[in-house]
Amino acid sequence: MELYATGLNAWGQLHFDKDEQSNEEPDDLSTFTRVLTVNGIEGVHPFPSYTLVHTKASGILSAGLIPKDDLPLTTLPHPSYSRFAQTSNGLSIINDTHPPLTNLSSLLPQPPWIPLSTLFPPSITSTVTQLVSYTTGFAALTCAPSGKTQVYTWGDERYAACLARDLTSTFPQTGFQTHADAVKIETDPHIPVEAITPGIVTDLSDLPTGPITKLAAGGYVLAALTAGKDLYMWGHPGRAAASGLGGLGVSDEVIPVVIEDSDVEDVAVGEAHVVVLTTSGEVFVIGSNSNGQLGLGGAKSAESWTRVAVEKGDGEIAGVAAGPKNSFLLVRKHDGQR
Repeated sequence: MELYATGLNAWGQLHFDKDEQSNEEPDDLSTFTRVLTVNGIEGVHPFPSYTLVHTKASGILSAGLIPKDDLPLTTLPHPSYSRFAQTSNGLSIINDTHPPLTNLSSLLPQPPWIPLSTLFPPSITSTVTQLVSYTTGFAALTCAPSGKTQVYTWGDERYAACLARDLTSTFPQTGFQTHADAVKIETDPHIPVEAITPGIVTDLSDLPTGPITKLAAGGYVLAALTAGKDLYMWGHPGRAAASGLGGLGVSDEVIPVVIEDSDVEDVAVGEAHVVVLTTSGEVFVIGSNSNGQLGLGGAKSAESWTRVAVEKGDGEIAGVAAGPKNSFLLVRKHDGQR
């Protein structure tokens, strides 16, 4: 497989060739450029100053500057990265019910990480399959044994639009475990709860094209993808517009996103940009291009969904990922390389 990248590269986080590194600050990439060729890429995990790539054949590969406190993150298996999240304002959540994360909180960088088990009843915590964070909060995807999924959000009430649900100040500000009645949300998801307590986004339940299979978040925008390849988004309209994502038209209500009547295979959200892969293999972007993160060359931004031309030879784009100010494409070659 091949990894293509574009955007911020100030710490060399897009430069995986150790033999060609120099003491000079590397330039940002303004178009999608092949940065790695390796068998069996399992996942790409961008951080502000570095990128980790999990592979089957070569283990964990890294690029950029890894802070000392982050070194434990470089030892985690790929599935673990969907089990923890940290906002840019310092709040941190870890799903402590999934090995090897049961003991990870003592290894992860400061500030202290809040165990997810202190926010959810055990019956819900055990079903959380994905955690994501945006600037001031979190979202969690749960999947019950029956296959039914729910999306929970919680965060700073000043940016309540990112929660996409009704709020109340009825419950105390310390999570489910201190108020037994809050467990009723399991059977009645329409019960409003306060901003800092996880609450269900009911608009993402029982959708016409099936359950939610993936969440993505960044900045003040969140996205959800269904099994039937439909994309839904929501977020804080003012903050989104200020960052360059006004063209999305997000609000405190979940809205379906239509991109040239195409089904959506994958989605990634950065600090101020969004990358989408359609089922036909096309890449669309929107938002800020301040560091080249859209792959549109010298354009400052894209105010509407814009198709990106990617010079990838005979490869097939299999997925997308996004850091705060960069974007990644996973490309599967047709020569048998996986």
